[in-house]
Amino acid sequence: MTKKFPVKNHRNPRLPLIVALVFIAVLTVITAGFRVVRYAIGHIADGFFYPYNKLARQSDKLSDNSLLLLDKNVLASRVEKLTAVNRELALQSQSANALMDENRKLRSLLNLRGNAKISYTTAGILLRDPQHFSDGFTIDKGRRDGIREGAAVVDVNDNGRLLLVGIVTQVDSRTGKVMTVLNKALRISGRVSSNKAVGFTNTGEVVPGRGRAAFGMLPVRDDYIPGSMVTTTGFELGVPAGIKIGELHTGSSRNSSEQADFNCELVPAVNFESLRFVAVAMMPVRPEEVR
Repeated sequence: MTKKFPVKNHRNPRLPLIVALVFIAVLTVITAGFRVVRYAIGHIADGFFYPYNKLARQSDKLSDNSLLLLDKNVLASRVEKLTAVNRELALQSQSANALMDENRKLRSLLNLRGNAKISYTTAGILLRDPQHFSDGFTIDKGRRDGIREGAAVVDVNDNGRLLLVGIVTQVDSRTGKVMTVLNKALRISGRVSSNKAVGFTNTGEVVPGRGRAAFGMLPVRDDYIPGSMVTTTGFELGVPAGIKIGELHTGSSRNSSEQADFNCELVPAVNFESLRFVAVAMMPVRPEEVR
């Protein structure tokens, strides 16, 4: 008669714990992967290139950090120059505030209605098309910042005058696309300062490569003076009146014998080659736009 030995159970008592840990780890990976995928899809659907273009602008911070390597005498000299510039800006601000106060009192005496309050927000240029460098660009402000389609995009000269850069044509959540006055697709009205005639940009043909825009549909007159300033009329909803678009160039010509209008060339007031930052007009919301 053979002797039977008890069969030992070789099952690892820690196996359920290991399975539970593996299950938790797999679940964690799946959850993290879902969050990553959702985050990536969100960027693709709404300004995918925004974070990468934003990183390119961080180079300015690196250059600022390089100031720590300069000699203290050089730093002191730069501080003195900045102090002088700030003092001049403070004086200009005081003068502008005095003019605004005087204008406010004058309008009150004449019982004139106040203009709609317009504010401006600054934006940096994120992206440009190398082949169409002056036609348009993308800014780092969008719907979240209150930017709306049709808003005027401006620059400021040394005298504090607003210069028209272009118009916001498309707005995403965090970015906006701008079409400049040199873009042939942009139509905006302008008033000639010398004779108050009104025309429209890009309504004719110009010689390419000269950095000028067509300015046509002008009434037939013989007093179009080269160098006359052209400003916005305020006819467009998001564009305030009085912003300088550019100046008339020499040589007015009639479009055809049947059409009683003139087509001139317009030299834009903005230097698009050195443009890095712009300001966007924030027009007040109209009652009919409030839902």
